[in-house]
Amino acid sequence: MPQSVKEGPMPVFKDNKTLKADARESLLGNLTTAVLSIFIYVMASSVLAELIAGFDTGSVLLSLILTTVMFLVISICGNMLGIGLSYIFLRLQYQKGAKVGDLFTAFRGSSDAAVIVSTFLAALRLLCFLPLGILLSVLSAEGRSAYRIPLLLLFMAGYAAAFVIRIRYSMLPYLLLDFPQLLPKEHIRGGVKLIRGHKMRLFRLYLSFLPLQLLTVLSFGIAGLWVSSYERAAEAAFYKDLIENTFT
Repeated sequence: MPQSVKEGPMPVFKDNKTLKADARESLLGNLTTAVLSIFIYVMASSVLAELIAGFDTGSVLLSLILTTVMFLVISICGNMLGIGLSYIFLRLQYQKGAKVGDLFTAFRGSSDAAVIVSTFLAALRLLCFLPLGILLSVLSAEGRSAYRIPLLLLFMAGYAAAFVIRIRYSMLPYLLLDFPQLLPKEHIRGGVKLIRGHKMRLFRLYLSFLPLQLLTVLSFGIAGLWVSSYERAAEAAFYKDLIENTFT
């Protein structure tokens, strides 16, 4: 990523209203591609998640080990699809055009950096939910009922930690795509540096989509494809605004 920070007057970053307007503009004429990409991503993620649901070998320790390994592998694949999704919306933001097949861009050519970055993010997510996974593995069905409050608290804590990680490393996929010549560790450090001081701005942007999530509930999930496309496009607009106002 560029090494020189812009000098002169303090940069003025776009507010949520402007970012969402940019997002809508990028989706004009591209909504079918965006929605289909989101649909395939969601379906693929659901299939991958089902692979570890209810996985049981009869041995608590063996089940825990195999489930953990499968979780990592599946999360890595999911993260690589997520990179492809970021690629699609980043291209739309720069008005370069995109196609549904771009969803698999991280699996093509030299994908070492994408694999390393995806593994890093998967490992962090695993750490968030590992305590919950361990407790679920050692408890019987009756035990889970007795410990439902601790289990719920562990789930909430894991989800909160995962969301914090999502915010902290939200710009990482975009940097990976924008600056493929960098090393993975430089992408990671650069992503943390880029979002520093802007986490709350991004959180508020995510929060602004909550009312639209009601459409997902009322439409039995159908509107969720459009809402997710809109949110992803807004995130790409956030990155574009951030990178253009931070570095020369």
